[in-house]
Amino acid sequence: MGLSFPEQLFRTAFHWLVIRCCGLLFRITCKVRVIQLAPVPQHGPLIMASNHNSHFDPPIISGFFPRRLDWLAMVEMFRTNWSRKVFTALNCIAVDRSGGDRTSLRQALGRLSEGRVIGIFPEGGIRAGETSILNGAPMKPGLAALSIHSGAPVIPCALIGSDRLYQRTNWFPWTPRITLILLIGKSVHPPAKQKCDSEAKERFSQELMQTFLALKEEAIERFHLSPNDLPQTPQARKGDVE
Repeated sequence: MGLSFPEQLFRTAFHWLVIRCCGLLFRITCKVRVIQLAPVPQHGPLIMASNHNSHFDPPIISGFFPRRLDWLAMVEMFRTNWSRKVFTALNCIAVDRSGGDRTSLRQALGRLSEGRVIGIFPEGGIRAGETSILNGAPMKPGLAALSIHSGAPVIPCALIGSDRLYQRTNWFPWTPRITLILLIGKSVHPPAKQKCDSEAKERFSQELMQTFLALKEEAIERFHLSPNDLPQTPQARKGDVE
């Protein structure tokens, strides 16, 4: 059953307020560089897919992506009454990462059929170094499957710098502001569902993987990044021993 008008209005207002606050917070505390390599379609279904550096990634991307995102979020974030109400109000979709979660798939397909934008981290969790898709690590199959089943194109993104926010000193107003780089890539369209055999699915997955590698190289070239500028593990950024 659909939402009542008052609930729709509340969710829209609450989501808008949270997104604006996130954008303002990171504009004040960081130097934010957002590069769109191609215009993001303002209408119709889309899947925004990004690498995952840190726990700060969803609010950063939500604050600067040009369309409102309905995130796929791990079900553990909905465990308490308070968190369930907040993440539900933010239009997040709970996903059981243990596998076989068809309910979240149906919900995501339903949102896409309404012309909305689904946000997803295809790595399945926070990854850095050799485990990151920016370095060619494999993705979970959910991204390609969701795109093929819905027909929605994928907007690949690369976020660099958010892992530095684990260092508390980087939040202090008297320290130099860190740079956050969000590269928004060109749309990648899935093969037609009716003609999509296993080979076509594999080619599409490989195409998506290549786009993330290309975005990383684009960021390195544009901003003259060193290896230390690229995503590190939370433990490394916190100064902990692996």
